[in-house]
Amino acid sequence: MAAAGSSRRVETKTISIKTFGCRANSLDTDAMTLEAQKRGYQIVDETEVADTYVINSCTVTHAADAETRTLAMRLKKKNPAARVAVVGCYAQVAKDELQKLPTVDYILGTADKLRLFDLLESPYDALVAKTPSPASGFLPDEFPGSRNSRANIKIQDGCNFSCSYCIIPQARGRSRSLPLEKVISQVRAARDQGFEEVVLTGIHLAHYGWDKKTNLLTLVKAILDMENGPRLRLSTLDPFEIPDELIEMVGVHPKLCPYFHIALQSGSNSVLKGMRRIYRAEEFVKVTNRLRQQCPDVFIGVDVIVGFHGETEEAFAETVQCLKDSYWTKLHVFPFSLRRGTKAETLADPIPTLVKQARSKQLRDWSAQRHLEFMQSQLGRPLDVLIEKPSAKHPGFWQGHSANYLPILLEDSLDLPLQAKVTYGCTPERVENGLVFSSMMPRMRASSVC
Repeated sequence: MAAAGSSRRVETKTISIKTFGCRANSLDTDAMTLEAQKRGYQIVDETEVADTYVINSCTVTHAADAETRTLAMRLKKKNPAARVAVVGCYAQVAKDELQKLPTVDYILGTADKLRLFDLLESPYDALVAKTPSPASGFLPDEFPGSRNSRANIKIQDGCNFSCSYCIIPQARGRSRSLPLEKVISQVRAARDQGFEEVVLTGIHLAHYGWDKKTNLLTLVKAILDMENGPRLRLSTLDPFEIPDELIEMVGVHPKLCPYFHIALQSGSNSVLKGMRRIYRAEEFVKVTNRLRQQCPDVFIGVDVIVGFHGETEEAFAETVQCLKDSYWTKLHVFPFSLRRGTKAETLADPIPTLVKQARSKQLRDWSAQRHLEFMQSQLGRPLDVLIEKPSAKHPGFWQGHSANYLPILLEDSLDLPLQAKVTYGCTPERVENGLVFSSMMPRMRASSVC
């Protein structure tokens, strides 16, 4: 490593960017990739020898932190002359920890991700390179493109809540929103680049606009009113953040995907109180059944944390009953992992690992059956599918997802690029190994799946 104040410049030609964590982190990597390309860098895979390795880190759990440290060590071993940069949430909250590692040359927080490129092209100064700016998140002003077939657009960053298990407000700061006109501009740019689906995302999506005298519903309406606009998908919302007006649009507006990802976390009100969540389980039951009544074919994915401190057998049974009383399609189950620096550190009654594992298995098995039933219920229904890429496991098939997030395989000799992003009509015919096999229809947009 160069000494502080050295005049040696880094002539970086190749760069690798590895992403850990959430969809928002993935979007940040899209922005870093675009910036690297603008500056003439060649993007390579982490398995290749590169001049610079960037780890876009996650810090939701200690396991995520360990992944970053292990990868930094492995990359430095692969090329001892390479610059290794850890950016993002872990760098933001644990710079002292990372500063002790000889394998890490740059430590940049959530607001500094693009500043890395200026540092790479300047004389190396360890004090500057390893001192993150205060947490303030990262919102690109322009659409950075997407490495996927759908255009993910980050419209909000940060969080004003203080859930007892979560470190993210410390990593990304308070909630901030991209101005509505800039979001619309990015949606237009995505459409002009050929993307037929846009996903709105953020750290706390429903807080969009609180600092800009607008709100998420207003933005959704503006996007849906665009002429020849893409279909629109929303990322995670809390149970109390889905207004009736939005529900009434589901299954009616052809461009609004009948898809919701809801962060329940627990169906026990006592556990929700310990988590410092500001809703009750009954709200989840009510909103999911309202969504099903509005659109019987809506997909509802649900986040559930099991084994949080104080989750007694009775409390877990309340979660199970909550899920029985509500409508959902698939569960995303997370065994609770205590994060140092959160308020949950002070809570009593930790749950044994074996108990958490058993509860996780119970919910995951239930989820697999419920998801299978949902896929089977869609057989024979005309659907639109966003073609994504050739299937690696099923040669001769293209894979994609319907508006209500069915994983679709289409058998056809489509003349498409390897990373396709176009919408075709299909009719689901059979379910096999968690996939829906479908026949092609003329290119179309369905009026509704409901």
